[in-house]
Amino acid sequence: MEGRAPKPKPWGVSDDEAIELCRDWMIYLGAADTVVAGGSSVQACDLYSAGYLAWVENKTGNVEIGLVEHAAAVAAVDGRRALIFARRGVIPAARVRADEFGIAIFGFDPQGGTLDGVNLLGRELFAMAHARQD
Repeated sequence: MEGRAPKPKPWGVSDDEAIELCRDWMIYLGAADTVVAGGSSVQACDLYSAGYLAWVENKTGNVEIGLVEHAAAVAAVDGRRALIFARRGVIPAARVRADEFGIAIFGFDPQGGTLDGVNLLGRELFAMAHARQD
């Protein structure tokens, strides 16, 4: 799977399928050891690897500042970097806060099979991963 972008999901994805899809995106981004959180770790994040903790927001509506602050708090204690995958938008205040905390936010489109960086760090990480694929 490493090095390959996930295939589009023309019929969309459930919340669990969105987490699996974003796991595949994390692998594409270079975190080959990414796994779906299970057991008690589900309360902390949706995905994790040796270097990252990730949250997947598949609900309608925009990512709010509360998720960004939660991710920052968990990552600060844990020591890994935080990533957020958002199917919809991100409110401007949440984007600013993510930049302040050093959290990368990615926008994912299951039907289109695309991923893009929503904030500066998200764009940088995506560009680096994309450059490795060329």
